[in-house]
This record gives sequence, C-alpha cells and structure tokens, in this order.
Amino acid sequence: MDIGQDILNRTPLGPLQTSLLEHISKLISFGESLTRQRIQIFTPLLETGQGERSQQCADMLCIERSDQGITTRQLKGSHTWHTMMKDGQPLIGLDDEQRQHVFPIVDNGGRIIGGISFTLSPSIKAEQYEQEYVLSDTMQRLMLTATDEQILSYEPMSYFDGLIIFDDTYKILYANDAAMKLVDILGFDRRLVGSSIFSSTLKMSAIQQVLSDRNILTNEEIYQDMVIRQHMIPIAMGRNETRCFLVLHDCTRESKQQQELLVKNSIIKEVHHRVKNNLQTVAGLLRMEARRSSLPEVKQALQEGINRIESMALVHDIVSHYDEDYIGIRSIYDELCRLLRMSMVRQDQEVTFTYSGEDILISSHMASYVSLIINELITNSLEHGLDGRNGQIHLTVTDINGSIELIFWDNGKGLPSNFSFTSNKRLGLTIINNLVAHELKGSLSIENTGTGVLVTIHMKKEA
Repeated sequence: MDIGQDILNRTPLGPLQTSLLEHISKLISFGESLTRQRIQIFTPLLETGQGERSQQCADMLCIERSDQGITTRQLKGSHTWHTMMKDGQPLIGLDDEQRQHVFPIVDNGGRIIGGISFTLSPSIKAEQYEQEYVLSDTMQRLMLTATDEQILSYEPMSYFDGLIIFDDTYKILYANDAAMKLVDILGFDRRLVGSSIFSSTLKMSAIQQVLSDRNILTNEEIYQDMVIRQHMIPIAMGRNETRCFLVLHDCTRESKQQQELLVKNSIIKEVHHRVKNNLQTVAGLLRMEARRSSLPEVKQALQEGINRIESMALVHDIVSHYDEDYIGIRSIYDELCRLLRMSMVRQDQEVTFTYSGEDILISSHMASYVSLIINELITNSLEHGLDGRNGQIHLTVTDINGSIELIFWDNGKGLPSNFSFTSNKRLGLTIINNLVAHELKGSLSIENTGTGVLVTIHMKKEA
C-alpha cells in the first residue's frame, strides 16, 4: 500500500505534509519495540460528496502497524484525539479504559496536521504512569526529529533488552524492568530512576560527547562474565534540553558463538591448508616419477594425474585464504588457466584464456567437482583440440533461475566425426560426464562448432 498517496487522496494535506506523516510512520515499529505501547499516527479526514471533497469530517485516518506491515484505516478516533486537534496541546486521556498519551504533529508553517498517540497496556500500574509518560514523550520527540539516515540505524528492541532514559544533567528519568535486573551487574544505584547515570559502573566515556554532538553511539563492553552492547540515541527535546535512550543488550551468547565460529573457521582453514599441502606433496612425488621415466606414455599419464591433483589442491588453497567456505568460479578458472599454461603450453605456442559472465559463488564441496571438470576441459583442449597450435579457450558462466550454466569452447580441430560418449575411451571426458551426471546432478552436451568444440553444462547451485 502507498501510504503517502492514501493520505494525500483522503485528507486536506498537501504533498509536504503527507511526506512528514509518512516519514514519522517509518518509526512506528521501532517505537513500539522500545515503549511496549501501541503507537498510532492520525490526521482528520475529509467528507466526500458526489465525488468532490467538502468539509472536514469527524473520522480520522489512522496509520498503524498490523500483521500486513504499516497500514492505514478510517476510524472515529478517540475523544482525546479530537480534543488534542482542537487545543493543540499534548494530552493524557482515558478512552475505552485505556490510558493514552497524545502529542501534536506540527508542519513547518506551525499548523497542526495530526497527532501521535501512545496507548498504554492495561497491565501498567498507577505508580508507573509518570515514567510511562516520560517514555512516550521522549519517543514522540525522536519520531518527529529523526532523519532518514538515523532511522536506518535504529534496531528494534527485544523484551530482554534494558532501556534507560537520562537527560543532559545525567539524571535517570526512566528504566524498564530489564534494566532493573541489570542493577547489580552494572553497579547501579538500586533506586535507578532519579539517580545519576554516572553512579553506575557503565563504561561510557563518550557520554558527554554523545549528548553535545547528538550522534548515535554503539559499543560493546565486558562486565564480569557478560558482554553488553550499549546503544545510545540522543534526542533533542527542545532548544535547551537533550535526552538519551540507552539500550543495553546482553550479547554474551552471541559473542561466545561468534568466538566459537571464529575458532571453527580457523580450524577449517588449517585443515584445508594441510590437505592442500598433502596433495601438493603427492603431486611432487608423481612429478619426480615422471622425470625418471623414459616412456612418453608414462610421462603423459603422470602429468595428467598431477594436473588433476593440483586442481583439487587449488580449491583447498583458495578456501584456506578466505573466511567464507565459498569460492567464485572465476577464481577457479583463472588459477587453473595459470597452472595449466605453465605445465602444458609450449614456449612457442600462443593460447588466450578468457572468461565472461558472472562470478558465481559455490561451496567448497561443489567447487572440488567444478575444478576437476574445468581442469579436464582445458586439458583436453590444449592436448587434443589445439594440439600445440595457437588458439583460444573461453568460459562463460550464467545464473539461470537458480541454476548455473557453463559454456566452454575452443577454436581447435574439434571432435572426431564418429565421436560418442558410449564409445569414448578418453579418461578426461569420462570424468567430466560422471561428475556432471552423478555428483552435480546436471546435464552435459558436447558438439562441434565447425571451428572447435562447444561444451554446455547445466547444474544446480548446490548439488
């Protein structure tokens, strides 16, 4: 629903006034999470007669949060709402046995265009009324003064987060139940409300700077065995008064989980690093055997084995250098091109390797299969397609509705006219076919283009 257009069509407000109400409405969800009060923004409606607007009617257009998000609806509005619109002053009312705090919304021209209503929960006790008004008053001021950039930085509070409001004299004006439970841990005066924010052991050296500059500050501090995230939001209440929301979030569990994750990532990276080293050791041993052999067929077979081992080692090497267990297909292709150029391209041969399309991220598990496939494709092109001649090798990668399409081509001499997978005896093509069909659950097609070979592979992002 376009809330702004709905307001513009059904009220006497202009575009700028409508934008103001829409801007304020962005903070309804955040405000309700802090105050635990129902927040509604309202503005008078116009009566409509025979398709034309006429005089203002008694109904109100109400902007509120519902299961569908922020929506609008028409309602009569409470007596307190109508009184506030008439008098233009903040009011405390009792409608349908529910206590309401209502504040005016004033445009740049000084005209009252609507109001913000805070409805208290029936469970609030009489001795809490004064503090709840401080909470409503501070929240409505934040809603009226917050910028778009500030709104994006506000995170909803949970029921377990502590909330404290203090002013520019450092006096605590409000504290919710969760904050009261943190009294002993954070060293607060047990009275809390009415005491100084500096009477606690809170580590907030920048508090004076926050109040003077009116800039939001978030940091994490350790208290005993707890990690507390402190989020301070300064609010200009008027020309000479500033208040500050202090949200205290116990992130001990999150911090421990993050630490455990870092340790696990370090272990996984170390495992990948050791596997890479072991594979390279095996490749080194095979390379020694290849040098000792005098038979060309043995040398070639050993070199092909070395290339396959190094393609697997490549994946482990890349993963060991990144925090995430995901690898870009382009990184695999570029590294394999570099390795195979060194081992298979002759000094007098000119081969151009190119890549186009998206650099899709795939898991290291999937990457091990993809690297072997790309290794076999490049190896076959260099060994059989180009066969020592100059040429081009290209890979195109595309994301198609959650699937990956790999298109590989070269401008070599192509496949034999009688080629088929069933009669094919090349190990490389057999490896490609088996990996695509059985491990990646994909499909494979190979065809001659007249100027080389075109290989098309389709596979899911996660096999």
